[in-house]
Amino acid sequence: MRGAGADRGQPSPEPWRNGGGVTSEVAARPIGGGPAGFDWRLSIATVAGDNPFSGYPGVDRMLMAISPQGLDLVDGGVPVHLGQFDVHGFPGENEVAAVAVTSPTLDLNLNLMTRRGRCAGSLRSVHFSGLWTVEAGDGEDLALVVLDGSLRLGERTLTALDAVLLEHAGRAQLEGTARVALARVARIRH
Repeated sequence: MRGAGADRGQPSPEPWRNGGGVTSEVAARPIGGGPAGFDWRLSIATVAGDNPFSGYPGVDRMLMAISPQGLDLVDGGVPVHLGQFDVHGFPGENEVAAVAVTSPTLDLNLNLMTRRGRCAGSLRSVHFSGLWTVEAGDGEDLALVVLDGSLRLGERTLTALDAVLLEHAGRAQLEGTARVALARVARIRH
């Protein structure tokens, strides 16, 4: 399967840049780019309480709440409620904070972050049952994260928070019943 791979199962948590939570990187490009050098990054964060998000000037962010209770935010002074699997996009320069957190919550991605001018991204959830072929477009990366249920990818079984990365027209055939998050990132050609 060209371009397909399970990057990781459950990644290791690291503290947020501002110390207000922890995040686990699912995938990033270029590999080893670090917080300042990524073109795009997908991660899973635990929001343990009311905390501001780290600022990322020049980066567009998309956040998906994956806990059943959802997530409440204040984005630039405006309240935003995300139900489970809802997505909210915002510029990394915005002052955004999690509010009214009563129990730790997971959000898929302390986001999908894309470096403005280099990449553009989208994030959504899909529920399916049966056989499904997913494909990254030409010049596109696609990360799939299992949110619930299980899938077979060849001989591998993927369960909650396992991920698959498809790069540059890579494709994979999946089988099972699951809800997944699909993050697509296209490189901007100049």
